[in-house]
Amino acid sequence: MKNKIMLVIAFTLGLLTVYKLLNSSANLSPEQDVKIVEVETVQLKNISQTSQFIGTVRSQQETSLVAKTGGILDVLASSGQRVKKGELIAKIINTDIEQNYILLKEVEQIAKLQYERATQLHKSGVSSKHALEEKNNAWIESKKRLSDAKIALDQINICAPFDGVVGLFKLRKGSQVQAGGVLVSFYDPVNLIVEFDIPLSIVATIKDGAAVFVNSKKYALTHVQRMLDEETHMCPAYIQINCDNCIVGSTVDVELVTSEKQNVIVIPFESIFLRNGGFFAYLVKDSKANLVPVELGIREKEQVEITSGLTKDDVVITTGQARLYPDIPVKISQEKQVKN
Repeated sequence: MKNKIMLVIAFTLGLLTVYKLLNSSANLSPEQDVKIVEVETVQLKNISQTSQFIGTVRSQQETSLVAKTGGILDVLASSGQRVKKGELIAKIINTDIEQNYILLKEVEQIAKLQYERATQLHKSGVSSKHALEEKNNAWIESKKRLSDAKIALDQINICAPFDGVVGLFKLRKGSQVQAGGVLVSFYDPVNLIVEFDIPLSIVATIKDGAAVFVNSKKYALTHVQRMLDEETHMCPAYIQINCDNCIVGSTVDVELVTSEKQNVIVIPFESIFLRNGGFFAYLVKDSKANLVPVELGIREKEQVEITSGLTKDDVVITTGQARLYPDIPVKISQEKQVKN
């Protein structure tokens, strides 16, 4: 019996305790429910939308030097060496071509002397006009053959087509070379471009001169081709750049500005949240959280344009939205006051 009385007393005390706790919670002052939030004052700003691409650094002047005749490769300039236009980079050793030129040069000299002698004989009446014409024709023929031999001789010399840098040789010195074989790359390291591809979906809106960033440095888009590449199904675009440290053939980050707007409402993207299929933001009005629907425009990284729902000087809540509901009392954080 005594145990039952003790249980009743304990149960009654428990009920009283729960009642006091519930009553105390119900009577909390509004000040105790205030949420601390961080805010930003809505201002008119400029915003741009960009697309990211990977570009390749190219030289505006680059080529592969090809052997025009067969022979043995003799390398005269090392890879990475800067040379002037016309300087000798390599030579194809071909003794047949060299000896043929020497021989035909001697033949031309002999034919010239014979013609000059025939001219003197004709003037003195010793030689006929027909004989003079034969010597002249022989000299003309020998000059033609010598000219062809000179062209062949020039083709064994591999010279710089413009001021630039010698690239990597495809063959080692002393290697046998076939006519038409690629010998070495050659490029201008000063005048560089970045080549990248733009998808068909946005190329119609892109114009030459559009703002573009290469490794975070701003340039103007030099040119975009209005012709679809059959392999990539994209349109090639080019940017002239100034870069002392860029390596020809390397890849770089390209950020193309596809849309720009000025003096529009822009707020941090983190201020926006999705609810019931729509976008919303919280404003601070009369020290309370005011839920408003918004419509979004273009986005630039962590910023977004608001086309409807906000006006200049509205105070928008930037963080803490997950703890809020409409008309809940809020207090602006002292650590991050309203931005003016």
